[in-house]
Amino acid sequence: MHSLKTNKPSVRVTHISDIIDISPYLRRVVLGGEQLVDFPDNQQGAYVKVLIPNAGDIELNTQISGPNAAIKRSYTIRDFDAEQGLLSLDFVINKHRGPATDWVSSAQIGDMVAIAGPGPLKMTQFDASHYVLLGDSTSINAVNAVIDRIPATASGNVIMIIHSEHEKALLTIPAHLNVDWLILTPSITETQQDQWLQEKVSQLDNISSDTQVFIGLEASQVRLIKQHFLDQRQLPLRAISATGYWKRGTDADTFGQQKKLEPL
Repeated sequence: MHSLKTNKPSVRVTHISDIIDISPYLRRVVLGGEQLVDFPDNQQGAYVKVLIPNAGDIELNTQISGPNAAIKRSYTIRDFDAEQGLLSLDFVINKHRGPATDWVSSAQIGDMVAIAGPGPLKMTQFDASHYVLLGDSTSINAVNAVIDRIPATASGNVIMIIHSEHEKALLTIPAHLNVDWLILTPSITETQQDQWLQEKVSQLDNISSDTQVFIGLEASQVRLIKQHFLDQRQLPLRAISATGYWKRGTDADTFGQQKKLEPL
């Protein structure tokens, strides 16, 4: 069983050390800088808040709260190389417009950016006999971090919706876990995506009483799948770690406000 501590968020100023295009829809930004020297290790799957710089700003806004706070977006930690002080985050690009995607689409090596965190992992229970993990391109690094912490004695199912064949390489699937992929194309509708998820979940036949579930999907999908495990599979609420990473037709700021008023 792994023990993970929650770290008090703090703002750090970093610079972009490298930019790597993982796929046509995922861009990795590697951050470096002296202020990462005390960044905690073993935080893969936890998240940081990226304080998005405004185009044309001369000074970096490091205000995390208050009337002049910077625009903030949460991103899962893919990796932190403590020896070199390099933090890797992956951004979805070429699918929608927003402050974060606009920034990362034009970002260059050497650009400065502030981050806050890390925040805690979504799932912390790693002594169960079975796991079910559902995610998409936005949560793929969180899913991978959970996989890395699942004991070899456990069984599990991984169900993923991704935008490109290239993204499969972001998950390291051990032999004791089964994985199903849906690679999105323009012809696959939102309804078809939801139906595919429901079908895969309904086909699961090895749900034990101590199964742990991670759900990192679009908000309506989270509600749908979470309710299935509560009602149809009779799992307790404590066995389900569910996070809406985005919401159809809603910008991130509005969605964040909605989640505070009505948590998923």
